[in-house]
Amino acid sequence: MNNGIESNTTLPWYHYRWPWVLMLIPFAAVLFGIFMVTTALLYPDDVVVDTYYKDGQGINQLRDLDEAALALNIEATLRVGDNSGQSHIQLAGSDEPYLQLSVFHVTDSSQDFSLRFTAQGGEFVSSHDSLRSLFAEAGVWYMELRGADNDWRLRQRIVTPLTLMEF
Repeated sequence: MNNGIESNTTLPWYHYRWPWVLMLIPFAAVLFGIFMVTTALLYPDDVVVDTYYKDGQGINQLRDLDEAALALNIEATLRVGDNSGQSHIQLAGSDEPYLQLSVFHVTDSSQDFSLRFTAQGGEFVSSHDSLRSLFAEAGVWYMELRGADNDWRLRQRIVTPLTLMEF
């Protein structure tokens, strides 16, 4: 029975929905901020270089290497992974003791590598099998071929899988 006394019992704040909804918004913003910082630190952008000014100054030197290859009429054909696991480069327009082939992945610099091809019987041979596995999988790559004196270069963008390539 009431006995004329009214009961004024109110629930504490945490029993209501709106305080939780209002607290959820800044909490979600903090969680998203932590996620973004963690992602930025764990997966840095490989496409952006830290030495862009220095790289920009070197563009003219690289163009000179490209123009030297054009002036010498240098052409190269790459045959990847025959039965012996060797890759071969046939080079026209230059006599070199060896060639340096650099392979760059478009977005992931951890997959970049270089191979040295040595002269054997009128062509250049590398016994590394990394090109064979590279060309078997789908991807986009940049390849750069340079001579022993580093006085010319040939460049090519390739989309794999691929078996024969001409620079």
